[in-house]
Amino acid sequence: MLPVYINGKFYAGGLNGVHRVADRLVREIDTRLGVPGAPRVTLLLPMRHSGDWKPLLRNIAVRELDERPSQVWEQARLPTLAADGVLVNLANLAPLRHRRKVTLIHDAQFLFPDSSYPLRQRLGYRLLTPRMARSSSTVLTVSDYSRRMLDIMGVSPATRTQVLYNGVDHILENAANDTVLAVHGLAARGYALMFGSSKAYKNNAVVFAAYAQKAPAGVPLVVVGAQRGALVAAGLAVPDDAVFVGSCDDQALRALYAGARCLLCPSRTEGFGLPPLEAMLCGTPAVVAPAGAVPEVCRDAVLYADVDDPASWAQAIAALDPAGPLFASKVDVGYIRARQFTWARAGAELLDIILALSDRSWREAA
Repeated sequence: MLPVYINGKFYAGGLNGVHRVADRLVREIDTRLGVPGAPRVTLLLPMRHSGDWKPLLRNIAVRELDERPSQVWEQARLPTLAADGVLVNLANLAPLRHRRKVTLIHDAQFLFPDSSYPLRQRLGYRLLTPRMARSSSTVLTVSDYSRRMLDIMGVSPATRTQVLYNGVDHILENAANDTVLAVHGLAARGYALMFGSSKAYKNNAVVFAAYAQKAPAGVPLVVVGAQRGALVAAGLAVPDDAVFVGSCDDQALRALYAGARCLLCPSRTEGFGLPPLEAMLCGTPAVVAPAGAVPEVCRDAVLYADVDDPASWAQAIAALDPAGPLFASKVDVGYIRARQFTWARAGAELLDIILALSDRSWREAA
């Protein structure tokens, strides 16, 4: 089998959602290697910035390079480093010159008018991503919805794009730290939780509008992530009584999930949609917009509210009375649905794809 190389440029960047997924997939692959017949796998790390983060691996060799982790490095230097093998790219971008490669494109958000991506980034993605997909042996994405969007937008035909669902069970790996509830005076099952974002497609505005109308009474809105000032600066009308808890580690986030009456996800589009599934795995029902990949991954385990109707959000939150049968029902079916999305499954499926390409490429080269 041909050697396998993993594009580790994302480790030189910040810890965002795409990078978290890529890192977790690397670590899942690592746990499945070290058996007879497995190919040699090397993680290529351009590490010239302070604050870089990298995984502790047992079976994947790590090659650290004193080189700048730029797009020039990715396009010009990386193909040479991986020339004799299969190259795995897990964070949307890949070098055009290397053709024996797997490329994971998480979604097509960068092509949407309300994506909130900077203009330069949108233009760069529009130019490069279709060419990256065409030059890849295998193209992956995280949902059937994303596969359809990549097809419609001319990035990658659906017939040659495979779906690799994310896992969500990472949220259970750390014990909940309830201190965050005490610090902010939050009562268990007494608040609705939402991730704050100034991006237009995240659609925080419809939930803020529901709370501006003073409904539902007695269920405060808790916003995690973005700060109030950032959302106000983006033109959002933030309710005065909304509680902002800031950025949270996984322990605090698990506590917020488990203590909430419900998780709110009003996004107009999501390539996958982690928060609703994370909340459901923590025993909390979700209210979501019927948009993007969220209906695909959540199915009937959630309550749906209209993308543009604040009243429907207020009604859904009110309907999820923790003492009522609907709440209990959604908790049960939500947990059953969410536990189907594991990182072990995702890692095993990805490794099978990589091994098949490594073996096929070796036989073609022989």
